[in-house]
Amino acid sequence: MVDVVNLLTNNGIGIVCVAYLIYFQSTTMKDMLDTLNNISDRLISIEQKLNSKNKKGEKSNETK
Repeated sequence: MVDVVNLLTNNGIGIVCVAYLIYFQSTTMKDMLDTLNNISDRLISIEQKLNSKNKKGEKSNETK
């Protein structure tokens, strides 16, 4: 604890900001990246289903 106080008094608030950014990047951003990857996978599967339904609709229109 004394080391932390000495760092703050010697180097100022910049150390705190850098430490927070490192923490934020290693925790919150990883969770956000996982969420965005899941959303991307779901959108890809929805797009594939829509494309297959559109192709089936085109085939049935051609036979009429």
